[in-house]
Amino acid sequence: MDKTKRLIELGRELGVPIPLLYAGYKVTDKNGRILSDQYGPGHSWTRNYYNLLYGMAADTHGDNSGAFGAGYMSGKTTAGSIRSSLVYSPARVSETLLGRGLNNNTTTNSFGIVCGTNDLAFDLNQYALQTIIASGNAAGQLSHVAQAAPALAYTAGTKTWKTTYTRLFNNNSGALITVKESGLIWYAVMYTVGSESFLLERNVPSPAVDVANGAQLTITYSIEMVFPD
Repeated sequence: MDKTKRLIELGRELGVPIPLLYAGYKVTDKNGRILSDQYGPGHSWTRNYYNLLYGMAADTHGDNSGAFGAGYMSGKTTAGSIRSSLVYSPARVSETLLGRGLNNNTTTNSFGIVCGTNDLAFDLNQYALQTIIASGNAAGQLSHVAQAAPALAYTAGTKTWKTTYTRLFNNNSGALITVKESGLIWYAVMYTVGSESFLLERNVPSPAVDVANGAQLTITYSIEMVFPD
């Protein structure tokens, strides 16, 4: 039996909501013809995500350790700075949906959905993409399109809430670019003062995703919660 289906069944038996993650990569040419399309479950939440989840659920602060890893309640920014203050809990500085959190409504690669060119295996303690792709039209770059608001939907039959994040990337670089990693970067406060960027998820698609010159890549992340009966 599929492990994800079994997990959902166990959640229903135990009365425990089950969180799910899916990632999709679709490449189309300038005429909209699909060149490649893959979509599947992700198992790639980082330590930042789990420490964020705990900190928000427990409404607590960091451990003031200045360390990041097993046994530490802290966050590590994409720049490599460790945050673990006793004063601050995880939070959004702004309640506005777009422009904060996972919702990047600019053309930058500083937060939201991002992608890169390194297929190093996933590790729980990773805090940044290994080789992030810059936003632009020069060699090795993909033009990042501003994200729209995520789509939120409920399916009564399966008692599932689903939020879908989507971002478009255009290859105007003049050459093929192979995307070997993608991620979700949260721009907000995590055990510190002021918003910073924290990698919550890093996925390594298999196979890697070839984006030809002139093609468009659509990366989709679906975050779901299956509730018990």
